[in-house]
Amino acid sequence: MSKPLCSYRVAVALGVLVAGNVLAVAQTGWESRNFPPPNGGFLVFRIEGGNPACASYDGRNCLWGEHANQIDFSRVRPLVCGSNHKAVWGVTGYENSNHWCSLAKPHPID
Repeated sequence: MSKPLCSYRVAVALGVLVAGNVLAVAQTGWESRNFPPPNGGFLVFRIEGGNPACASYDGRNCLWGEHANQIDFSRVRPLVCGSNHKAVWGVTGYENSNHWCSLAKPHPID
């Protein structure tokens, strides 16, 4: 085996390792769940400052129906429930107990 071929294999292996780690870091903290109506369906989200935040490319529209392996996390601008959601949609997302914001919000354990 020649030296250049061996070096090429090492470089490819390192490239695959680095790319895999970048994806893992970008996806840190994200989870997914199926939510009932009124905003029903499969959604990828995480908790930011105690509020659920859906994966979104524009900070307005959640990526409903998209699985984590279909999302380009380098482009994600989450829509955060609460005051951010109210600024965009006129409601916090917590007014309706069946809204995904209400269902995804962590509740303190008594």
